[in-house]
Amino acid sequence: MKTIFRLFLLLFVLVLGTGVRAQDKDAIIAKIRAKGQKLNLKLEPGDLQAFDYSVGSRAYFLSFNGYDCNVYFKVGAPEAYAVRGEIFKLYDKMLWGDSQKGKDGRLKSVNQKLFIGAPISDEFPTPQKKGAGQHFEGGSIYWSQPTGAHEVHGDILNKWKSLGWENSFLGFPVTDETATPDGYGRFNFFEGGAIYYHPNLGTFAVPKMIAEVWKKQGWEKGKLGYPTSDEIIKNNNSVQKFEFGAVISTKAAPYQIIFNGTNRQRGLYNKWLETGAENSFLGDLVTPNRNYPKNPYQYFAEFQKGYIYESFTKGTNKVDAFVIHKGPIFDYYASKKWEQGYLGLPTSDEYNSGDGVAQNFQGGIVYYTKLQGAYEKK
Repeated sequence: MKTIFRLFLLLFVLVLGTGVRAQDKDAIIAKIRAKGQKLNLKLEPGDLQAFDYSVGSRAYFLSFNGYDCNVYFKVGAPEAYAVRGEIFKLYDKMLWGDSQKGKDGRLKSVNQKLFIGAPISDEFPTPQKKGAGQHFEGGSIYWSQPTGAHEVHGDILNKWKSLGWENSFLGFPVTDETATPDGYGRFNFFEGGAIYYHPNLGTFAVPKMIAEVWKKQGWEKGKLGYPTSDEIIKNNNSVQKFEFGAVISTKAAPYQIIFNGTNRQRGLYNKWLETGAENSFLGDLVTPNRNYPKNPYQYFAEFQKGYIYESFTKGTNKVDAFVIHKGPIFDYYASKKWEQGYLGLPTSDEYNSGDGVAQNFQGGIVYYTKLQGAYEKK
């Protein structure tokens, strides 16, 4: 059935080809044949054919080498270009799509990807890794023996290019561009990670080890959401930011996560960003999100120089987060059994008060001066 369908479509593209003036047709065929001869390709029987692409262009082509290779020419292009081998198999599949029987019993084409457009280069060997690539009007197709052939286009292609193509930590693509399950984003997976695109958040590369952590959290539908930065390396630490959290690796600990207790409410992660994120005065992450023993809905995290506590206003659903510095006020708070004691959760950051500082809690205010140390006013 698929063969019959392709013959039907072949007749259709042959009709497209008949619209070319004889003089132009001869010139196009001459260019295509010249490229075939240059590459020692064997021309197969058949008239000039054409494809109209969704990018608004038309390319004419002839088939070579047992119909496993086509040479395409777009009017106005400097030359004709051959598409062959594994790259041709994928390109041909993208152009023809799948055959599907409609309600009227007729076969129709579905899942065509005509955005790829006409070739704008011949196939070329990749310079440092064994493989091949080819550029088209609407994207590129890259192939290697371990990964097979896959297309990359749009903002994801531009990101991959900016990182160094297959010579970057990402390597060759291992998937075509694919829509995320929520329908908002797009992604390609690569040997060394992934690139994700979101129309409102941007396009970011996620290294493989971070992607593994993200995967365990449910990808973009999980606790972290979509990426909002590339990996950031500072002082031998690694940080990648997402909508609602971050994946952090320090010299002392492997990849860990911090996140807001509730995705779309302000929380621990927002507070960390406000303190400077990877440049925070709190220093490196020590302990990632942990629940309070008697409150499974909010979290706290420990850093080198302090803690971030999620808190809530009693009797409301309002959630916020506050920093408690390591030092006298925190030591006093710990002596009163932290959030499980009468002080409860913090309701402010530390602030100046008289000759010292103070911090508000649900059950009172803790003050500190050099003269008196940490205390409460009774």
